[in-house]
Amino acid sequence: MRHILIVGRNGVGKSTLIRALLETIPVQVHGVITKKEAPQSDGFCPVYIHAYGAPKQYNVDNRIGLCSQGNSVAFPEAFDRFAASEAFPKGGVIVFDELGFLESGAPRFTEAVLRTLDEAPLVIAAVRDKETPFLDAVRSHPRADVFRIDPENRDRLRETLLSEMPDRIRDLY
Repeated sequence: MRHILIVGRNGVGKSTLIRALLETIPVQVHGVITKKEAPQSDGFCPVYIHAYGAPKQYNVDNRIGLCSQGNSVAFPEAFDRFAASEAFPKGGVIVFDELGFLESGAPRFTEAVLRTLDEAPLVIAAVRDKETPFLDAVRSHPRADVFRIDPENRDRLRETLLSEMPDRIRDLY
């Protein structure tokens, strides 16, 4: 079984497409979701990581970074704490929504993601369209199919992937 990596810029529809694909999956889904919040008084937007399907928490333990125009501050220890959790079991479907450049300084987290790509039956991931050693390794994983999404092709890509999902998940249940 091959993983589905959806690559594109911010706001193009990667997460929306993942949600549509997950609606077709009759098995348990695990993984992580990152969420960028509204800017604080200092102009930085906090970014949090959450376990897929779990209640969202917004605290320093799961705050993975702060972003503003052209600047970002990563908190690798939050990524690495999350990697030590049970967010990436070996069975079922694993979601990474989204993998980006903030992870680069978090070796335990990046190793957990790459190990999951090696071991999980199916990973569906939104991947930022940036060049970093980590993101390059994710996109070039031998079990990954990379789908580039943009405003012109997103509806057609949605239909293509939805039509492929029965074949992609057949061995999961």
